[in-house]
Amino acid sequence: MSNYIVTSVDPGKNIGGGKAKEDIIKYLGEIGYTSLPLRTHKTKFEKLLYGKFKLPQKVKKLDLETVILQYPVSSRYALTSFLSVLKRYPAQKFVIWVHDIQSLQSENETEIQNELALFDQADELIVHNPQMKQWLLEHGYTKPMHELSIFDYDNPQPFQTSMNYNGSLCFAGNLFKSEFLQKMEIKSTVNVFGPNMFTQAPDCIEYEGQYSPEELPKYLTQNFGLIWDGQSTESCTGTFGRYLLYNNPHKTSLYISSGLPIIIWEKAALADFITTNGIGLTISDLNKLDDVLEKVTPEEYAVMRKRTIAMGEKLRQGYFTKKVVASLQADSRKE
Repeated sequence: MSNYIVTSVDPGKNIGGGKAKEDIIKYLGEIGYTSLPLRTHKTKFEKLLYGKFKLPQKVKKLDLETVILQYPVSSRYALTSFLSVLKRYPAQKFVIWVHDIQSLQSENETEIQNELALFDQADELIVHNPQMKQWLLEHGYTKPMHELSIFDYDNPQPFQTSMNYNGSLCFAGNLFKSEFLQKMEIKSTVNVFGPNMFTQAPDCIEYEGQYSPEELPKYLTQNFGLIWDGQSTESCTGTFGRYLLYNNPHKTSLYISSGLPIIIWEKAALADFITTNGIGLTISDLNKLDDVLEKVTPEEYAVMRKRTIAMGEKLRQGYFTKKVVASLQADSRKE
């Protein structure tokens, strides 16, 4: 029997969901999982041909042990078709790897129940962290869940190893939703990377351009990577800000795998991971950034950086991906 990692692939042959899913495919491939692309199509005829004939014929030939589906899937029809086929030709264990809970962001009760019903078709879930697990429990999900801890990151660039401390800071992301950047009034400079840069920026913001996930780490030469979201500098608010209470932002792994310690909102789900491992600092209000950066001594920073590089080595090797999948197999042996 064989293990499979199922991931949606858009018509342009790009993985639906980007680098995080691509890295999981790579790391699971190293422990014997086979990638099973779930094709999405544009025309109704192509969808029907794939969902009713090509996909069932393909799955029917496979001897399925553990099947892990990376969720969300970019096509609702492809997802529905795959779940239907899996009922006809079931695996020994079906796991949904949750990258995003879309209803958690919308907070619409109907959408929450629909998404929970979808998750309930799996035998087990892989979720980001204890906070995401708790949210699911509170909303009635009862099946086993495994916590990832943090996303791994396949980083081809050398570590930024300079230990010189000057209080510098960077932020990477899709800037259309990072409204807080437009309101920052601090003395420290924030080097910003990503698409959709706003036309007017405060003096503390320096835009550095947009790069591919593989190329970007080359330009992250600052002391810290910032994890913050939403509209306000005083707290993480709104849909995007509140989501930090439950999710593991992939940019955290980008920073750590580059050797950059983290500055993160103190209430974020990942804050405990950062402080427990000594790889960064928490902050309640971005207006306090200057004070926080000034209080860090070069000696303290050197220790933090060293720990971050050690953690970054783990992320580059797929440590957390392989560990959480090993917990699936351990459960199978108990049954």
